[in-house]
Amino acid sequence: MATHLEEEEQVEALKRWWKENGPSVIGGIVLGLAGIFGWNAWQNHQQAQAEQASELYGQLVDAVQNGKFDLAEGLSKRLTGDFERTAYADYARLLQAKAWVDQGRLEEAKPWLESVLKGSKDVDLQHLARLRLSRILLAMEKPEEGLSLLDSAKVGDPGHFAGHYEETKGDLYYAWGKHQEAREAYQKAIALGRDHPYLRMKLNDLGSEASGELTQP
Repeated sequence: MATHLEEEEQVEALKRWWKENGPSVIGGIVLGLAGIFGWNAWQNHQQAQAEQASELYGQLVDAVQNGKFDLAEGLSKRLTGDFERTAYADYARLLQAKAWVDQGRLEEAKPWLESVLKGSKDVDLQHLARLRLSRILLAMEKPEEGLSLLDSAKVGDPGHFAGHYEETKGDLYYAWGKHQEAREAYQKAIALGRDHPYLRMKLNDLGSEASGELTQP
């Protein structure tokens, strides 16, 4: 008899607990399931976005290689507009800038690189954009602006781009007529592992100029 009463008491206690806590338990389960399904839906959406962006970027590469620059510009704008959160948006900006440079349209290339420089979350892509932009300024005969742009990189470590920075600085200094600074920059580039025959040739030419300067009466 006592056991039967204990069981009834347990049942009543369970009923009371369920009456008080049941709705919140159900709500928690519902929210948990919604979170799972929501996460899966978000993951699927991200995957679909990446696949579409990848396909468009492939079309962009083909368009640039085949000289279809109007098509390329349209694809670049779509990638940077509809797929801004994917890495392909930055790749499109870099490629579109190259397409403009290949056509000699330097002024039109600049905004695409500036956008990567200011907005990309990828530090390597920022360095790449900065270097390419500085070379555009070099081609536009604006070496001072190019050097100022490269100096702005001091806020971050250029890492494996350090040699590229020094070589580009050397080219900019040379264009500015500051040959001693150019020589020092080239030497730093070589010390940082940026050693190739063309760079050696540029450095040797500066050495010859220095010798010529010393032998002048």
